[in-house]
Amino acid sequence: MIKLCYELKNFILSLFSRKTIGVRALVVQEGQILLVKHTYTPGWHHPGGGIEGGETGLQAVKRELKEEVGINLLENPQILGFYYNILNRRDDYIIVYVCTSFKRKNVKSREILEAKWFPLESLPPDITLGTKNRIAEYLGESSLSDKW
Repeated sequence: MIKLCYELKNFILSLFSRKTIGVRALVVQEGQILLVKHTYTPGWHHPGGGIEGGETGLQAVKRELKEEVGINLLENPQILGFYYNILNRRDDYIIVYVCTSFKRKNVKSREILEAKWFPLESLPPDITLGTKNRIAEYLGESSLSDKW
């Protein structure tokens, strides 16, 4: 049902060519990165989501991390980049933050199927291309892009 709602929302937004802004977080600690699998789309992703009305990117990334994976940031994260993504025939902009100072507690989210730590040098085979590209940029293995 969540997947159907997600697809319906994207279809409706595409009809109106609405621009959306979202956040993603590279949560990194001791050579590992935290990735999530969503209930509504395949592959491993960075945690994150949409910025709500009246909310800053920083507020959104803090909220999304807390809701999705139980992370409370201890310091403000650094911005890795600001990306453009043409998604489902609509304009989508994504701010990517690097989060290295946090506390984590277990939470249940109806959006997250699984959250798991992976060594930065051993990423899962079904990682999404955008997620993989952001990690390569973070590691200095590729130059920063402005496209997702």
